Amino acid sequence: MYTPAHFSEFDQQRIRDIIDANGFATLISSMANEVQISHAPVQFDPVRNVLIGHLARANPQAASLKDGATLLTIFQGPHGYISPTWYVNENPKSPNVPTWNYAAVHVTGQVRRIDEAESIWPIVVALSAAYEGDKLDGQAIWNPQKMADHAPKLRALVGFEVTITDIQAKFKLSQNRAVADQESVIAHLTNSEFAGDLALAQLMRENLKLG
Repeated sequence: MYTPAHFSEFDQQRIRDIIDANGFATLISSMANEVQISHAPVQFDPVRNVLIGHLARANPQAASLKDGATLLTIFQGPHGYISPTWYVNENPKSPNVPTWNYAAVHVTGQVRRIDEAESIWPIVVALSAAYEGDKLDGQAIWNPQKMADHAPKLRALVGFEVTITDIQAKFKLSQNRAVADQESVIAHLTNSEFAGDLALAQLMRENLKLG
Protein backbone atom coordinates (compact mmCIF):
# COMPACT_ATOMS: atom_id res chain seq x y z
CA MET A 1 0.00 0.00 0.00
CA TYR A 2 1.39 3.37 -1.01
CA THR A 3 1.74 5.27 2.25
CA PRO A 4 3.63 8.58 2.53
CA ALA A 5 5.23 8.95 5.96
CA HIS A 6 2.76 11.58 7.18
CA PHE A 7 -0.17 9.22 6.52
CA SER A 8 1.35 6.13 8.19
CA GLU A 9 -0.33 4.93 11.37
CA PHE A 10 1.47 2.81 13.96
CA ASP A 11 -0.71 3.15 17.05
CA GLN A 12 -1.87 -0.42 17.68
CA GLN A 13 -5.05 0.59 19.50
CA ARG A 14 -6.16 2.92 16.69
CA ILE A 15 -5.45 0.19 14.15
CA ARG A 16 -7.41 -2.33 16.17
CA ASP A 17 -10.31 0.11 16.44
CA ILE A 18 -10.50 0.28 12.64
CA ILE A 19 -10.44 -3.52 12.39
CA ASP A 20 -13.09 -3.99 15.09
CA ALA A 21 -15.40 -1.32 13.67
CA ASN A 22 -15.06 -2.48 10.06
CA GLY A 23 -15.05 -6.25 10.32
CA PHE A 24 -16.59 -6.87 6.89
CA ALA A 25 -13.24 -7.31 5.18
CA THR A 26 -11.82 -7.98 1.73
CA LEU A 27 -9.86 -11.25 1.52
CA ILE A 28 -7.19 -11.61 -1.16
CA SER A 29 -5.23 -14.76 -1.93
CA SER A 30 -3.86 -16.56 -4.97
CA MET A 31 -4.30 -20.01 -6.48
CA ALA A 32 -2.91 -21.35 -9.76
CA ASN A 33 -1.60 -17.87 -10.59
CA GLU A 34 -5.07 -16.40 -10.25
CA VAL A 35 -6.06 -13.77 -7.71
CA GLN A 36 -8.95 -14.83 -5.49
CA ILE A 37 -11.05 -12.14 -3.77
CA SER A 38 -13.95 -12.44 -1.35
CA HIS A 39 -15.78 -10.23 1.11
CA ALA A 40 -16.52 -11.70 4.52
CA PRO A 41 -16.78 -10.81 8.21
CA VAL A 42 -13.53 -11.32 10.10
CA GLN A 43 -12.67 -10.96 13.79
CA PHE A 44 -9.35 -10.06 15.40
CA ASP A 45 -8.10 -11.98 18.44
CA PRO A 46 -5.50 -9.66 20.09
CA VAL A 47 -4.41 -12.29 22.61
CA ARG A 48 -3.33 -14.80 19.98
CA ASN A 49 -2.64 -12.15 17.30
CA VAL A 50 -4.79 -13.90 14.72
CA LEU A 51 -7.68 -13.10 12.41
CA ILE A 52 -10.58 -15.55 12.46
CA GLY A 53 -13.30 -16.07 9.85
CA HIS A 54 -15.04 -18.44 7.48
CA LEU A 55 -16.11 -18.76 3.85
CA ALA A 56 -18.63 -20.87 2.01
CA ARG A 57 -16.99 -24.13 1.01
CA ALA A 58 -18.44 -23.64 -2.50
CA ASN A 59 -16.53 -20.35 -2.82
CA PRO A 60 -13.54 -21.01 -5.15
CA GLN A 61 -11.32 -18.99 -2.82
CA ALA A 62 -11.91 -21.52 -0.04
CA ALA A 63 -9.68 -23.96 -1.95
CA SER A 64 -6.79 -21.49 -1.71
CA LEU A 65 -7.01 -21.33 2.09
CA LYS A 66 -4.55 -24.14 2.71
CA ASP A 67 -2.28 -24.41 5.74
CA GLY A 68 0.62 -21.99 5.32
CA ALA A 69 -0.96 -20.04 2.45
CA THR A 70 -0.64 -16.25 2.49
CA LEU A 71 -3.81 -14.20 2.92
CA LEU A 72 -4.13 -10.43 2.67
CA THR A 73 -7.10 -9.00 4.58
CA ILE A 74 -8.15 -5.39 3.98
CA PHE A 75 -10.25 -3.42 6.45
CA GLN A 76 -11.72 -0.20 5.00
CA GLY A 77 -12.39 2.47 7.60
CA PRO A 78 -14.24 5.78 7.24
CA HIS A 79 -13.69 7.56 3.93
CA GLY A 80 -15.09 10.48 1.99
CA TYR A 81 -14.69 13.09 -0.71
CA ILE A 82 -12.89 16.32 0.25
CA SER A 83 -13.76 19.41 -1.80
CA PRO A 84 -10.98 21.94 -2.49
CA THR A 85 -13.49 24.66 -1.59
CA TRP A 86 -13.36 23.53 2.03
CA TYR A 87 -9.78 24.69 2.58
CA VAL A 88 -9.03 28.02 4.20
CA ASN A 89 -5.68 28.44 2.52
CA GLU A 90 -5.03 28.74 -1.21
CA ASN A 91 -1.64 28.90 -2.91
CA PRO A 92 -2.00 30.76 -6.25
CA LYS A 93 1.00 28.86 -7.60
CA SER A 94 -0.48 25.49 -6.62
CA PRO A 95 -4.29 25.62 -6.62
CA ASN A 96 -6.21 23.29 -4.32
CA VAL A 97 -7.71 20.17 -5.90
CA PRO A 98 -10.24 17.52 -4.79
CA THR A 99 -9.02 14.54 -2.80
CA TRP A 100 -10.30 11.61 -0.79
CA ASN A 101 -9.63 11.08 2.92
CA TYR A 102 -9.74 7.59 4.38
CA ALA A 103 -8.39 5.04 6.80
CA ALA A 104 -7.40 1.55 5.67
CA VAL A 105 -5.61 -1.37 7.30
CA HIS A 106 -3.89 -4.19 5.39
CA VAL A 107 -3.18 -7.35 7.39
CA THR A 108 -1.01 -10.11 5.91
CA GLY A 109 -0.54 -13.52 7.48
CA GLN A 110 -0.33 -17.29 7.20
CA VAL A 111 -3.47 -19.41 7.02
CA ARG A 112 -4.49 -22.32 9.20
CA ARG A 113 -7.42 -24.06 7.52
CA ILE A 114 -10.31 -25.31 9.65
CA ASP A 115 -12.57 -28.03 8.21
CA GLU A 116 -14.04 -29.65 11.31
CA ALA A 117 -17.60 -28.58 12.15
CA GLU A 118 -16.88 -28.55 15.88
CA SER A 119 -14.08 -26.02 15.28
CA ILE A 120 -16.09 -23.88 12.86
CA TRP A 121 -19.01 -23.69 15.29
CA PRO A 122 -17.23 -21.40 17.83
CA ILE A 123 -16.25 -19.07 14.97
CA VAL A 124 -19.86 -18.68 13.88
CA VAL A 125 -21.12 -18.28 17.45
CA ALA A 126 -18.49 -15.66 18.35
CA LEU A 127 -19.20 -13.70 15.19
CA SER A 128 -22.94 -13.62 15.76
CA ALA A 129 -22.44 -12.66 19.41
CA ALA A 130 -20.28 -9.71 18.40
CA TYR A 131 -22.96 -8.26 16.16
CA GLU A 132 -26.08 -9.33 18.03
CA GLY A 133 -24.88 -7.76 21.29
CA ASP A 134 -27.44 -7.65 24.11
CA LYS A 135 -30.21 -6.59 21.74
CA LEU A 136 -30.63 -6.12 18.03
CA ASP A 137 -32.98 -3.29 17.06
CA GLY A 138 -34.69 -3.73 20.40
CA GLN A 139 -35.49 -7.38 19.74
CA ALA A 140 -34.28 -10.49 21.50
CA ILE A 141 -30.90 -11.65 20.23
CA TRP A 142 -30.50 -14.77 18.11
CA ASN A 143 -29.67 -17.86 20.13
CA PRO A 144 -27.77 -20.47 18.07
CA GLN A 145 -28.60 -23.18 20.66
CA LYS A 146 -27.08 -26.57 19.75
CA MET A 147 -24.41 -27.21 17.14
CA ALA A 148 -26.32 -30.29 15.94
CA ASP A 149 -29.18 -28.05 14.82
CA HIS A 150 -26.88 -26.40 12.29
CA ALA A 151 -24.73 -29.34 11.22
CA PRO A 152 -25.64 -29.21 7.49
CA LYS A 153 -24.79 -25.51 7.28
CA LEU A 154 -21.52 -25.99 9.13
CA ARG A 155 -20.46 -28.64 6.63
CA ALA A 156 -20.94 -26.00 3.93
CA LEU A 157 -18.32 -23.73 5.52
CA VAL A 158 -14.54 -23.56 5.71
CA GLY A 159 -13.07 -21.80 8.71
CA PHE A 160 -9.68 -20.18 8.91
CA GLU A 161 -7.25 -18.50 11.26
CA VAL A 162 -4.55 -16.14 10.03
CA THR A 163 -1.37 -15.72 12.06
CA ILE A 164 -0.47 -12.08 11.46
CA THR A 165 2.96 -11.40 9.98
CA ASP A 166 2.54 -7.79 8.83
CA ILE A 167 0.19 -4.85 9.36
CA GLN A 168 0.16 -1.70 7.25
CA ALA A 169 -2.17 1.12 8.22
CA LYS A 170 -2.83 4.33 6.34
CA PHE A 171 -4.81 7.19 7.87
CA LYS A 172 -5.05 9.89 5.19
CA LEU A 173 -6.73 12.64 7.18
CA SER A 174 -5.38 15.91 5.74
CA GLN A 175 -2.28 15.80 7.97
CA ASN A 176 -0.39 17.47 5.12
CA ARG A 177 -2.62 20.55 5.43
CA ALA A 178 -2.55 23.42 7.92
CA VAL A 179 -4.56 23.00 11.12
CA ALA A 180 -7.05 25.61 9.93
CA ASP A 181 -7.66 23.57 6.78
CA GLN A 182 -8.15 20.38 8.79
CA GLU A 183 -10.63 22.10 11.09
CA SER A 184 -12.54 23.46 8.11
CA VAL A 185 -12.74 20.02 6.50
CA ILE A 186 -14.00 18.54 9.77
CA ALA A 187 -16.68 21.25 9.99
CA HIS A 188 -17.93 20.53 6.47
CA LEU A 189 -17.97 16.77 7.03
CA THR A 190 -19.85 17.26 10.29
CA ASN A 191 -22.60 19.09 8.39
CA SER A 192 -23.09 16.12 6.07
CA GLU A 193 -26.15 13.88 6.22
CA PHE A 194 -24.08 10.77 5.49
CA ALA A 195 -22.96 8.55 8.35
CA GLY A 196 -19.65 7.83 6.60
CA ASP A 197 -18.78 11.54 6.50
CA LEU A 198 -19.61 11.90 10.18
CA ALA A 199 -17.39 8.93 11.07
CA LEU A 200 -14.58 10.42 8.98
CA ALA A 201 -15.00 13.78 10.73
CA GLN A 202 -14.74 12.06 14.12
CA LEU A 203 -11.58 10.21 13.11
CA MET A 204 -10.05 13.47 11.81
CA ARG A 205 -11.02 15.21 15.04
CA GLU A 206 -9.31 12.53 17.11
CA ASN A 207 -6.25 12.67 14.88
CA LEU A 208 -6.01 16.45 15.20
CA LYS A 209 -6.09 16.20 19.00
CA LEU A 210 -3.10 13.85 18.88
CA GLY A 211 -1.12 16.60 17.17
